[in-house]
Amino acid sequence: MGLLALLAFFYAAVGDHGYLVWRKKQQEKLGLQQKIEQLHHENREIQKEIKALKTDPRAIEKIAREELGMVKPGEIKITSNPTTEGKSAEESGSDNSGTP
Repeated sequence: MGLLALLAFFYAAVGDHGYLVWRKKQQEKLGLQQKIEQLHHENREIQKEIKALKTDPRAIEKIAREELGMVKPGEIKITSNPTTEGKSAEESGSDNSGTP
């Protein structure tokens, strides 16, 4: 009788529908719930951005300036060249020795 009870307990712990499987499923469920909440948050942020792009001209201007590099008429865009920025005068080919 004790052996039968031990086998029943063992099956309840590690069987197809046992406690260990249940705990694993609970952990998976928790992870999926967190992922769903994260996606809901991202979705709300994207919806806000869409609304702003449909109704706020400043949002469109911001994207045009930052992502497309556009400027208004009469403005001058100043950029730096990262390949030559920070080079010394010798490296860039300038001669500062004072001789003409």
